[in-house]
Amino acid sequence: MEIWNTIVQTNTFNFIIFLLIFAFIFKYAKVGSLISSMQLKVNQYINDSNNAKNLSERELSEAEEKVSKVGSEIKEIIDNADLNAMRLGRKILADAHVQSESILLNADKVNDANGKKIISELTQEAALASVELAKRHIISVLDKKPHYHAKFVEDSIKELDRFNF
Repeated sequence: MEIWNTIVQTNTFNFIIFLLIFAFIFKYAKVGSLISSMQLKVNQYINDSNNAKNLSERELSEAEEKVSKVGSEIKEIIDNADLNAMRLGRKILADAHVQSESILLNADKVNDANGKKIISELTQEAALASVELAKRHIISVLDKKPHYHAKFVEDSIKELDRFNF
């Protein structure tokens, strides 16, 4: 038994036992296929990670490119806004000038029309006042000098005969 104790206590024997256990595990536990499957999964994770990294780098590059253009785009937008504001301001001023000229012209026409209307009304009132004044004067004269009444009637008849009705 001493030989057995020596064998069991040597490293060689322990190593052989270890190899047998390891071979048994490989054979029955299918460690090779497990390792192979794990290796495939790890490779897939690495590929996915690389793809994600490449995608992120592309997106970062695109974002940096867009950000680099923001300043010039803002300047262009501001310049366009200034130009549009100047054009709109000029148009508003031109339209206002045309409108004010039109208003002045219309005001002149209205003033002329009102002036003519006032002159016409004053002329009519003066004519009515003259007729009324003449009527009063004639009545006053006829009241003071009744013999003019007959003469006035004769003159009126002669005047009517001239028209040949």
